[in-house]
Amino acid sequence: MRIPSLLCVSLFFTSLALAQFPDLPGKDLTIKMCSGCHEPERASSLHQDKDGWDATLSSMAARGMAVSSDAEYAAVLDYLTKAFPAEAVKPININTAAAIDMESALSLLRSQAAAIVTYRDKHGKFKTLDDLKKVPGLDFSKIEAKKDRIAFQ
Repeated sequence: MRIPSLLCVSLFFTSLALAQFPDLPGKDLTIKMCSGCHEPERASSLHQDKDGWDATLSSMAARGMAVSSDAEYAAVLDYLTKAFPAEAVKPININTAAAIDMESALSLLRSQAAAIVTYRDKHGKFKTLDDLKKVPGLDFSKIEAKKDRIAFQ
């Protein structure tokens, strides 16, 4: 018996999607729960931290995703968190970045990002986080809140 070509294409893409799921504990349960409402590759296209995945799963549960127990929920949450983690954000080099890049990466006002560039051009490269305290008009609390995203190269 010959399988219709549309079915073959569908099976091919389904197997391709499932191949995107790393072999970790909870894989089968995750695929089963996610495929009840949508194609599994939809989940594999997201990359979130644990809080993000928890919010997504809560939303799915509110829409009718079948969850038998807290243990199943936890297993799926753990799988998604490990299999599709949030992508690391590259630090921004405060000594070479354009004002527009600092504005978006560090949540600065346009005037504050421009003040950093002006100060840098006049006084030279920043060596430490404390050097940024000298920039007039800069809300240092914003810098301090994002200090893990700043590089001094």
